[in-house]
Amino acid sequence: ADKMKRKAQKQGSLKPLELKEVAEVPEDELAKIPSPATGEPGSLTPPRAFNLMFQTQVGAMSDASSAAYLRPETAQGIFVNFKNVQQTARAKVPFGIAQIGKAFRNEITPRNFIFRSREFEQMEIEYFIPPDDDVWPAAHQEWIDRCYNWLLSIGVKKDLIDLDIHEKDKLAHYARACTDVAFKFPFGR
Repeated sequence: ADKMKRKAQKQGSLKPLELKEVAEVPEDELAKIPSPATGEPGSLTPPRAFNLMFQTQVGAMSDASSAAYLRPETAQGIFVNFKNVQQTARAKVPFGIAQIGKAFRNEITPRNFIFRSREFEQMEIEYFIPPDDDVWPAAHQEWIDRCYNWLLSIGVKKDLIDLDIHEKDKLAHYARACTDVAFKFPFGR
């Protein structure tokens, strides 16, 4: 600190930097914060709540008691109905549940332009395997290999599919591992 003061030919004491959440910053200080995209100060708006779910009204009256949300994911039904499916199908782990359906959310995907996606057709497969530490890695890899080889067997070209392995810090709270099979469409992956 003393060396910095001598270089700038300034006297006085340096105060420690106090870090704050952006939501706690007064507007006059917010105007001094540079944008992460442009580096220019003064272009950020105050933070605001952003809901990824679409709200709608159910029933004849439109008030707070009739609020409902369209589902943002398809997988919830798989987990909610796990026990029901397991019992009615008389399935033992390992087994999988697949579901196709619509999902709705406010999602902005910045690429070459801003693309707002609101309605998705999704297909998800949740494959449940034994949780034992010595069993699951092999079962997980076997499932990935079988899915990948099945895609090749039905004629999908090898150069059009990728395995997207999720990093440990990006996993859902209930998952030990996750791998997506991604298809390379002409407009993107």
